[in-house]
Amino acid sequence: MIRFKLRTLLLLLAILPPLLWIGWTKYAAWRAEREQLRLLRVWSIESGNKLTEPPVTMGEAQQSKAPQSKAPAKAGE
Repeated sequence: MIRFKLRTLLLLLAILPPLLWIGWTKYAAWRAEREQLRLLRVWSIESGNKLTEPPVTMGEAQQSKAPQSKAPAKAGE
């Protein structure tokens, strides 16, 4: 039987739960985005609409909504 030192087990107990939580949240977001795309495809097929360009994904939408810097323009530029 393999025996681990207590230090090794405590280290795994400290590291694995946060890694699993991060992985699960990323998976849930990916799954939700895939479901949105599936529903959009079903809607376009049922209504006869053809998508002329690919739908915007959530990641692209968040990038386009990035806050713009509101620094005043300098007079000489």
